[in-house]
Amino acid sequence: MKLKNQIGRFFKTDFLRNSLTLSGGVAVAQVLPFLFYPLLGRIFTVEEFGLLATITSITSILVVVSTGKYESGILIADSKREAGSLALLSLAVSFVFLVVAYLLMQFVLDDLLCGWLKEPGLSRWLIICPISAFSIVVFNVYNEWCVREKYFKGLSANKIVNSGAIVVSKALFGLWKVVPQGLVIGDTLGRIISAIGCAVRGYVRDRDTFKGVTVKDMKSSAVKYSEFPKYTMPGQLLNTIGMQLPVLLIAAYFDKTEVGYFANAMALFAIPITVVSGAVRDVFRQRANEEYRANGNCLGIFKKVTLVLSLMAIVALGVFVWFLPQLMELFMGHQWYRAGQYAQYLSIGMALSFVSNSLSGIFIVVEKLKALFYWQVFFVASTLAALLIGGLWLKSMVATMILFSLLRGLAYLISILLTYHYSKGVKA
Repeated sequence: MKLKNQIGRFFKTDFLRNSLTLSGGVAVAQVLPFLFYPLLGRIFTVEEFGLLATITSITSILVVVSTGKYESGILIADSKREAGSLALLSLAVSFVFLVVAYLLMQFVLDDLLCGWLKEPGLSRWLIICPISAFSIVVFNVYNEWCVREKYFKGLSANKIVNSGAIVVSKALFGLWKVVPQGLVIGDTLGRIISAIGCAVRGYVRDRDTFKGVTVKDMKSSAVKYSEFPKYTMPGQLLNTIGMQLPVLLIAAYFDKTEVGYFANAMALFAIPITVVSGAVRDVFRQRANEEYRANGNCLGIFKKVTLVLSLMAIVALGVFVWFLPQLMELFMGHQWYRAGQYAQYLSIGMALSFVSNSLSGIFIVVEKLKALFYWQVFFVASTLAALLIGGLWLKSMVATMILFSLLRGLAYLISILLTYHYSKGVKA
């Protein structure tokens, strides 16, 4: 009865309404690429998906490093003006860093990257990485701003525009075949369109705030929130490296085909994880932040969200995992059956990821940045161990996937336990 009452109260809260607002937009944003999967899977090769995955991995690492993670402070800033200064600081730091990073990649690290990733033609695509990275930074900064200001409808619409622009661009370049590697070009163009939309909407809605920000404000914010580049950025970098290591090491140990299979197996899980977990995370962070500041803990909302997400993960895992190869073959073509098998191997780790990612904002809310950093070290170490044992020692892609899922799952379980501990307001 107690469990039933908890679930009933959860479904009557504004937390759920805000989550549904975001989930609705994110659901549409994920359904769009899902609808285009049958087309994209047939007009692009597995190798082309492998190249995009490699470029995306490099881009993802640049995104984290480039801002110093100052955008993470937008939610907890003491005033709207201070939040605005953090937003502009993040964009300025990112732009400068990415220009320098491109020069280093193109003229210093070019041969090293191409040789390690077994991609001789990668050199001409390196310019894509900083362009896509800055576009993603703009999107992320706007996302944090919307969460702070409770612009959940705007945030939902933004996710739809982002997803739609990317998938439509991919499809058009794939069908027209006016340039080689239309999958990569389409992905980049879509992100640029999305970033421009974010910048315009942010400026139109809060122009007075951003116009009032001075260089002095940005410098002051850089000093006040220096823990983010000191702890959050290195920790998030480790986390991102842990997320992207599979693609980079599979490319080094196996070949582009395996990278393509793996990338699309992971993409299969991205739909439910992004739709529900991503939306809940944004609303949960905002609500948990309010409760923690008011009460000194946020255990109540933590328990309710964890309960609902866990039940969803268990049901989804028990029902759909058996049919993943058939689903992948149905939607993307017969060449993708093996990607569905890889998805089965990854399912346990991804189910725990589904719950863990929603709750991870607790580390920021309670300002346990060192603990988050230590967890991320373990996350990367467990990922690296799985890939080294599977790729170098066992030399088996299947063994690599199973080890990867189990060790990743262990890391996510530890994260869940840590966030539970900190949600109680316990000093540690």
